[in-house]
Amino acid sequence: MNFKSTLIVGLALAATSSFGQGADDYNKGMAALKGHPAPKFSMTDTKGNTLTNASLRGKVIVLDFWATWCGPCKKASPVMQKLQSKYGSRGLIVIGAETLEHGAPAGAKAYAKEHGYTYTFTTNNDALTNSLGINAIPAFVVIDRQGNVAYTQTGVPTDLKDMLTAFEGAIKPLLK
Repeated sequence: MNFKSTLIVGLALAATSSFGQGADDYNKGMAALKGHPAPKFSMTDTKGNTLTNASLRGKVIVLDFWATWCGPCKKASPVMQKLQSKYGSRGLIVIGAETLEHGAPAGAKAYAKEHGYTYTFTTNNDALTNSLGINAIPAFVVIDRQGNVAYTQTGVPTDLKDMLTAFEGAIKPLLK
């Protein structure tokens, strides 16, 4: 693991204690995007399909930036699956945006299969990670149906029920 990866792992671990004080410092760059259009992006899912702002227009999107080596990232995955299962029929799409892998993108596909996750996984998202100002993972960006950033979060709380509650609070109004 190189220095940048080590630094990001350390930042992610520091941000996981809560959604509060410690995580706020890591969320500042992304938080400035709230209310503004999401940067243009193009992602490739594990089936080879291309997902862009334009192709996802009209959906509420949760981008979950994660890596296979990031324990807190993997802790969030069951919550992402619950969100997709519960709200997918209402227009939500959860995307596990794999980033900072520094190797073959096969990890996302294997991870989803191993755990039975049915939400969308994409690979090689380092450029999008940078354009969103993400400096620690896991990081989450919620985009509304019009393509604007509605919510951002870095880290995961100790109690995953708090995470589910926070995300439901952010996405339910957008699904109306």
